[in-house]
Amino acid sequence: MKNEDITVAYVADGSSVHTRRFLSYLANKGFNIHLITYTPSRIENVKIHNVATARTRIPLRIIQSIRLIKKIKPDVLHAFYITNNGVVAALSGFHPLVLSAWGDDIATDPERSGILKLLIKLSLRISTLVETSDELGRERLMELGCDPRKIFVQNMGVDTTLFSPNARSETLRKELKIDNSYSVLCARSWKPEYRVDVCIRAIPLVLQRIRNVKFIFLGGGPLEKELKDLATNLGVSENTLFIGKILEEEMPKYLASVDVYVDTVGDSRARALLFDFQGNILKARGGGGMGQTTRQAMACGTPQLLSDHLNVRLANWFRGLMYKQLDHRDLAEKMITLLNDKKLRIQIGQESKKIALNLCDVTKIMRKWEAVYHALAED
Repeated sequence: MKNEDITVAYVADGSSVHTRRFLSYLANKGFNIHLITYTPSRIENVKIHNVATARTRIPLRIIQSIRLIKKIKPDVLHAFYITNNGVVAALSGFHPLVLSAWGDDIATDPERSGILKLLIKLSLRISTLVETSDELGRERLMELGCDPRKIFVQNMGVDTTLFSPNARSETLRKELKIDNSYSVLCARSWKPEYRVDVCIRAIPLVLQRIRNVKFIFLGGGPLEKELKDLATNLGVSENTLFIGKILEEEMPKYLASVDVYVDTVGDSRARALLFDFQGNILKARGGGGMGQTTRQAMACGTPQLLSDHLNVRLANWFRGLMYKQLDHRDLAEKMITLLNDKKLRIQIGQESKKIALNLCDVTKIMRKWEAVYHALAED
């Protein structure tokens, strides 16, 4: 059976860069690709099917999605993120069904309510194959009742030809005015759950010891004014650059052109949707894997500084430094350690790049997915 003979339908977030990249690759390989989504965006050579968008119209979205699946009659049905898309796909009763766990859908969502946990566990039971990004995710899926024989451990892919040390841009370094200073990059969205404020609070402590450091913030989001005001109030606005959201194709040169990459996400998810019904902040139970920007930084050979959340503490892929999550003082100390030790930065960068090439190279990963679809379609 050739790629052209296989039709794969996805239930996924069409606005996600991960969805667009994944589907584009397969469409370019000749697969017949359909996307059922309530967040549509144009993806070349992919047939887009829009369904109801408003939260109040979720029952209609489910009905429309199931009708579309029956109409398309794919060889394989694949849903990204189990909580919403995976449940919809499972309710269709279609097989073979592949589910991809992307993080909070297994790390925290099952703890939000008994009904949600039941739906997630039901979806896992109905599925043919379930993908997660690491062994911790496998353990979490098994904890949720998933048959270990159908768990497929696989990272999201990184284009290691684009994300590499060769992407370093002296032009960008001059534009950012980091060509004669140290530089730290944080690329988390400016939303409450990502705690970018922790990085900003660390800046004055770093500058007390190392004065020539620039802190670059990508991502953008609703907390822009609050974060900028925090930098101003701490007296560090001259050392901060709030750039906001950038195009995906610009990310390689940013990651490859700085000295340190910082991620501020932790186990606690401080946002309303991730409180349980008693008002308690939920904590991740495992299954988040490594963040995609962390993978990209690794491929660029840029040393990473991550909080000591569960997926990092138990990871066998991480070669950077950890700091106590939400502790800006410890984050500052670790930044100072890395910035003062060029040999350590080079060592972390080189080891991280090797791991990224081995575990995260998009060509290797997508070849495995091609083999999975062929096996399921021909079964």
